[in-house]
Amino acid sequence: MMEKKGTLTTKIICNDDQTHVYEICREFDTEGEEIILLTLFPTVTEPNKCDLSGLHMLNHASDEGLELKKIHFVFLFSKVSASRLSTKGLRFDTENMDYLRNLFTRLPEAKIVISFGASMDKCPAVIESKVRLFQIIKELRAEEALWQISADGMEEESPHILFAGIRYGNEKWSLCHYRVPHRFTKEGYDLYLANKEEARQRFIKNVLEVKKEGQEKPEKQGKGKKKDANQKS
Repeated sequence: MMEKKGTLTTKIICNDDQTHVYEICREFDTEGEEIILLTLFPTVTEPNKCDLSGLHMLNHASDEGLELKKIHFVFLFSKVSASRLSTKGLRFDTENMDYLRNLFTRLPEAKIVISFGASMDKCPAVIESKVRLFQIIKELRAEEALWQISADGMEEESPHILFAGIRYGNEKWSLCHYRVPHRFTKEGYDLYLANKEEARQRFIKNVLEVKKEGQEKPEKQGKGKKKDANQKS
């Protein structure tokens, strides 16, 4: 019979009213690597609580091939959302991006792990934020590789932790290289903006043409006056 003990320390960086969380740092009293794990948005504000995504990550932190000592959970958007973050009115989060820049600078040895998944990929604010994020990383760590969660049979691009936990929860996790897709590079983003503007101009042109056609149609002739009731047919 044996007894095993372990300690997990949690630190949360948030604003005064706890509506925005910039980092959730969880550290084990074991040897291992330090990573900066990028996901979409935070869902918890208390150190003694952990969402499903965090639990999946913690459960695999000691997997052979992963073996983590410290995980900095950081986000594309800092606004706390108990469920899926609404894309309505979502805007680029300048303060959060400044925090990420400082964190990348402060922790040069920590591996950057991308775990966005495919959710919200068509949202303009998400696209812009990913492009800006990868520009910062390229500026600060041009020669360093990026990483993503990996497991046997996993082929998804930057799989979200929750997805990985549901589909590959029984597999051993490790890290593999992540390549930034062209659509999230400056060149890809410029093309996206150009196509978006072209589509907007086509829409405006079509609306104006339909309006013009409606104005050019001759008005229907009014019906003839009714015959006088006393007038014979």
